Amino acid sequence: MTSRANLSSAFVFDPENTYQKATLAHLYRNSSIIKVASFISAPPPEVRVYLRDLASAANSTANENACGSVLAGQGSEADEFGDICVWLGIGPYSEGHEANILRALNLADPTRRARYRPSFAPFLAAHPFWQITLGQLQSSTSLPPTFKVLNSNEFIKFSVLLSKLHNKFYFHVSCGSGADATVAHFLVGRLAEGILSGWVALVGIGITPK
Repeated sequence: MTSRANLSSAFVFDPENTYQKATLAHLYRNSSIIKVASFISAPPPEVRVYLRDLASAANSTANENACGSVLAGQGSEADEFGDICVWLGIGPYSEGHEANILRALNLADPTRRARYRPSFAPFLAAHPFWQITLGQLQSSTSLPPTFKVLNSNEFIKFSVLLSKLHNKFYFHVSCGSGADATVAHFLVGRLAEGILSGWVALVGIGITPK
């Protein structure tokens, strides 16, 4: 990453896609400088290709199935966000370590220790507050139950890419208050193909009416 770059090279998305850019901007409160922890490095070129294809397939699948995000699903009232990918690499990012993922992405306040329980972990972050909730993945789609497959053309391509991730799990993070809740969705899995090994996250934004 050059000194002029202000987006972490750990994130992979189409810079021409305004919906994907909106997701990143929302996560970091439109900050002009977006950083991840120093121990997260840029993905190898082969992994970057995979992440780019995964994010692209996720967006195509969402568009074909009448929603903005395959993670937020058709129940979300947001249509201005698109799914993006982030490379976490090697580290303690398996299921049960959701707070580690947010800290690695600088989405949690490192000076405040979260009181972590299996289904709830409140802690300060870039937003007024975060609240982690673990979710389930459908065995038929490897996606949250909020997403319904209405058209399978793009989904078939997406599912092939998604199948390359092992030990997949899902959690979502609510922030703020009011009539509607903004929710950041994270589908995390371990890429393990030959010498390519590390944790990957697909990230989406949704708005759920309370």
